[in-house]
Amino acid sequence: MRPSLPALLLTASLAGAVPSAPVLAADDGQNVGEHLLLTPPAGWQPVQMQRSEKMTITRLYPPGENEKAWTEIVTVQIYPTNNQSARQFAESLIQFTREACDAIGPSPVTERAVNGYPLAAVSVTCSRGKSSGMGGFVMATVIRGKDAIYAVQRQWRGPAFGHNQSPAFPPDMLRRWSVFFPTISLCDTRDTRHPCP
Repeated sequence: MRPSLPALLLTASLAGAVPSAPVLAADDGQNVGEHLLLTPPAGWQPVQMQRSEKMTITRLYPPGENEKAWTEIVTVQIYPTNNQSARQFAESLIQFTREACDAIGPSPVTERAVNGYPLAAVSVTCSRGKSSGMGGFVMATVIRGKDAIYAVQRQWRGPAFGHNQSPAFPPDMLRRWSVFFPTISLCDTRDTRHPCP
């Protein structure tokens, strides 16, 4: 399924440069190379967190939330110099969560292709973050492109919960997430094997 517009378009060029900010628009033909496509949740605002030759990190916040006060967040990471496979990167997310949480419950890493690119997906539950003291849940999609590795994580945090308890998700959250993740894709204006919409 192709993302509807406006979609979030993030680009990493062959030279390894990364965008200064996400663009909420369709590709106008001037941006050549790979494009990470996704449809952000309605009303969410992108904030550039970090930009260097090695990585770009952009976060999207729901209305009224920010870096210091959030319950849901989307983090988009682009690593032009990372040579990991999609699966290896997804497994590193599990390891990072394992080190940051009292107890975690990862799903198996699943793999498939999206627009001809390798994709790995994983979800991880965190009963209580060691630094935040809050419980959490993250779903991540990682795509191995030619120019970079692209990771999109959607995260929830709320009250900590016991190892055998379920997180106190807001009503309808998982349904909304299930609509969001299929909009994530990668295309390349230079390669007909990975066509852009």
